[in-house]
Amino acid sequence: MSSTGEELPEYLNFNERSGQIYGYTLKDGIGDNNILVLADDGISQTSSNFVLSASDSNMKADADEYTEKSLIASMSVNSSSVGGNFVPTITTKSNLTFGVAATASAATNLEAFKTANPTIDGSGTTIAVLDTGIDLDHPFFGADTNGDGVSDNIVASADFHGDGNGAQDSDTHGTHVAGIAMSSDATFPGTAPGANVAAIQVLGANGGSFSSIEAGLQWVLDNRATYNITSVNMSLGASDNSSSTQLSSLSDEIAALKSQGVITFVAAGNSFASFNAEGVGTPASDPNALAISALDSVNEGAASYSQRDTTITQVFAPGTGITNAAPGVGATTQTLSGTSMATPYVAGVSSLMSQLNPNLSVDDFETFLQQSASTFSDPATGGNYRVLDVNALGLLAAGGTLPDAPTLQQPSTDDHPDSIGSNTAVAPGVSVIGNLERGGDKDVYKVSGTAGSTYLIDLRGEPSALGTLTDPIVTILDSNGSQIAQNDDGGTGFESSLTFAPSTSGDFFIEAGAFSSGLTGTYQLDVTDVTIQDDHSGNIGGNTALSVGTNQSGNLEIASDTDIFSLDVQAGVTYTIDQKGFWSSVGNLRDPLLTLKDSTGTILGQNDDGGFRLESQIIYTPTTTETLYVEAGAFDTHTGTYEISVGASGGSADNDIANAPSLGLTSITPGISQTGNIEIGGDKDVFSLSVTSGATYQIDMKGSTSNVGTLTDPLLRVLDINGEVLGQNDDGGRGFESLLSYTAPSTGEIYIEAGAFSSALTGSYQLDVKQTSIATSSLGDIVGDTINGASLANLNTIFAGNIDFLGDRDMFRFSLEADTTYRFDVRGSHSNHGTLWDPQAFLYNENNTLVAQDDDSGTGFEASVSYTAPSTGDYYLNVMANIGELSQTSGSYSVESIFF
Repeated sequence: MSSTGEELPEYLNFNERSGQIYGYTLKDGIGDNNILVLADDGISQTSSNFVLSASDSNMKADADEYTEKSLIASMSVNSSSVGGNFVPTITTKSNLTFGVAATASAATNLEAFKTANPTIDGSGTTIAVLDTGIDLDHPFFGADTNGDGVSDNIVASADFHGDGNGAQDSDTHGTHVAGIAMSSDATFPGTAPGANVAAIQVLGANGGSFSSIEAGLQWVLDNRATYNITSVNMSLGASDNSSSTQLSSLSDEIAALKSQGVITFVAAGNSFASFNAEGVGTPASDPNALAISALDSVNEGAASYSQRDTTITQVFAPGTGITNAAPGVGATTQTLSGTSMATPYVAGVSSLMSQLNPNLSVDDFETFLQQSASTFSDPATGGNYRVLDVNALGLLAAGGTLPDAPTLQQPSTDDHPDSIGSNTAVAPGVSVIGNLERGGDKDVYKVSGTAGSTYLIDLRGEPSALGTLTDPIVTILDSNGSQIAQNDDGGTGFESSLTFAPSTSGDFFIEAGAFSSGLTGTYQLDVTDVTIQDDHSGNIGGNTALSVGTNQSGNLEIASDTDIFSLDVQAGVTYTIDQKGFWSSVGNLRDPLLTLKDSTGTILGQNDDGGFRLESQIIYTPTTTETLYVEAGAFDTHTGTYEISVGASGGSADNDIANAPSLGLTSITPGISQTGNIEIGGDKDVFSLSVTSGATYQIDMKGSTSNVGTLTDPLLRVLDINGEVLGQNDDGGRGFESLLSYTAPSTGEIYIEAGAFSSALTGSYQLDVKQTSIATSSLGDIVGDTINGASLANLNTIFAGNIDFLGDRDMFRFSLEADTTYRFDVRGSHSNHGTLWDPQAFLYNENNTLVAQDDDSGTGFEASVSYTAPSTGDYYLNVMANIGELSQTSGSYSVESIFF
């Protein structure tokens, strides 16, 4: 691991007999590299640093201390790989042995399940293993009765990594993973020995990419019904760590699999020692995936390497020192450790449950998995985690109930009643403590609520050190004892937290309980009034008045909130009303929605995105003198602060320059200045400009700062014939003047709109256009594909590019400032901004480290990357084509760069 903490995408192997490290590749031009070697036997860890170089013999005497131990190695190089890099979540090659008490089946009650369900072995189900491939003729996967070189229980195979050997295991990892899930060997059986497997190769010996994994998931979607695929196993990860759910370019496929009843299991990751904090890797953090963590060598707690999160980890399962299939001749085996091993253990269990109850949904499986699990406390994080209990899971999946835990002695007293009656009153802001003295006990409290108010209710215990109850559950009851709302794990760890807004004033009741009837312990109950006060009324009457030339601020505190202002208008005067927020840096509301009403509430005008970017603007000329009402709202459920301003024309006429794109407009010639005047508030002047495909144009709009006009704050936009914004800038020039660069994706006419930042501003201006580069589409691929050959690009511009051939990449250099958020939109055929079907975008820092990436967050399959720069410097945007089944290998695209 380097000083910057970056890991090599490739993983290394270790020969325990000789102390030789092997299996790594140093790319051409890469110098010596520091390497951190971490030995992990599932209980303790030791580490050492030394140097690898491209010319050494790979023999390290330093590594002798790691004989007798298992090992993971990671290192940092200037890798030029793109697409996001995933590695198998393997940690060890180990010769560890375990006693009978530590066997996986005993730790998870798998043997008890088999005894109770002797005919259930996963038959009829198929597990899709997305990995390094599988040894296709290994006897652990059934006999080869037809002699075709493929074991009979491998019902399908596909290769999306492209190493030329089909789905045959290019490493050892995928074979071992598949064996844990469904090996039919009598000595080393999988958890579902009767299940089939689909071998989907998405990784090679040096890892893989987003695009290959995405293609593998798309194959599963297409073939789910044909092979009755009930689960997907992905024992892989991107070596990152997140304590909240995160979306990626794989999220669409994982969500689609869930909707079709396919459970996606993903390894949580093996980098806990690096992060030393709760969290899981990508894509285990996906909200529709089930993240699996690994138990230690005695299957009693968390393995020291295993990443874990009290919210995201579904269960822990055996993953340390697991022996199963390895590629080779005959019944070859290997012993490995990692969350890679724990994940297929649970995937195999899901096949048992699918056979036991074919109608079991993904949500049901997840719920039963949590309800049936036992728990342990982890001293490393202070969190409580679940451990897989196969027998209890089977009881719930079959429609049964879990037996109540026996209690040797039941307390004779109860501190609070368990039903509505003479209940203790709880006042907001005053903590109450209680005790669940016996299994199944409930404590009920009374709260006097007010309609329109919102209350936060927290029931806390052992995770917050406010009691001994490990897993509280809170329920809201009405006066009849009927449940209104409930929460189990919405707080810290397994604690409970929910918000409640009563629809009527009066008493409601809080029931404090425990998730399992076997749990007892003390707790603390807190009720907090979190009602948000509205700064402006949403009804007509007694409203704050707007005046021309002044600004009025406001806040949409909750979703669907609206603020109404009054505006006295005169007949024949033109009024321009702006609602601005995040995009104009005068608030944090991202998508305002502006409505103009008369005194009866009748809508006279409404606008969503007619202002700057997503901001709103209404231009209205009343026919009578009266009081109108301006309603400030937001599109969809957005909330946040904003600013309202009003400009007025005083009845003067606009000049004869058009204010919208159309044919026959005044044309601007590059190199010749064009002057104009914003005569009234909200006025726009629109000019046409003939452009050539691939050429770049610099457009300046100047005013008082440059002493070429009187307009103090110009606003410049580039439009197409339909008025769609192709580029825009507010303060990119001198002072508050505007400047932008625009690269034309095609030859034709564009339209330059000259305006003012505020609807209250008027004044004269000067427009200057100059062509700064020629079209390059006919010159072949001139955009470099490394940071050294990157083309310099400007922010707040739109420019065109072209992926010229299979594997082509275009790299652009941007200068970003610290603590500023940027967005890079890469568009192609879906937005009619080019012909590229599925562009991908990758952002690197000056150390060539991948810091952000995206595939399909834009329109259709287009890419959109958002990134907040931690430091000022050069960053590099890499554009390439996805090589999935539906993708095209070449085509044109445009890039829009925006900073907030």
